[in-house]
Amino acid sequence: MKQLKLGFIDQADIPQAVEWLNKTPQNLFDPGILNYPTLKILKSYNSVPVAYMPVQSALVLESLAVDQEAPLLEKAQAFRDLVKGAELYASSMGMKELYMACIDPNVIEVAKSHGFEVLKYTMLRMKL
Repeated sequence: MKQLKLGFIDQADIPQAVEWLNKTPQNLFDPGILNYPTLKILKSYNSVPVAYMPVQSALVLESLAVDQEAPLLEKAQAFRDLVKGAELYASSMGMKELYMACIDPNVIEVAKSHGFEVLKYTMLRMKL
């Protein structure tokens, strides 16, 4: 099998890329990303495109460390303030999404009350 080539889309590829993104089942395509300032769309091709993949920069809130002796309300306020700081940072870098892995039900509830949504699909990670 001949190796496919990889590159970024050209202006001429945009209509086909958007069409395929909308027609490919179970790809979780969010049309809102088409307006994100950090969006790039990759294409895999031979003489013609075979596949497209939108990529964007997003901020990952890696973990949360709190003083276990602090009052619950202060912990919630600290989380809220840290998220505001993360939003400020992400916005200054042109990012439009924050992601956070979390299993603590208390943090999840606070996060939901501050605009986070619980994703209903599996997220995958690759360490480079």
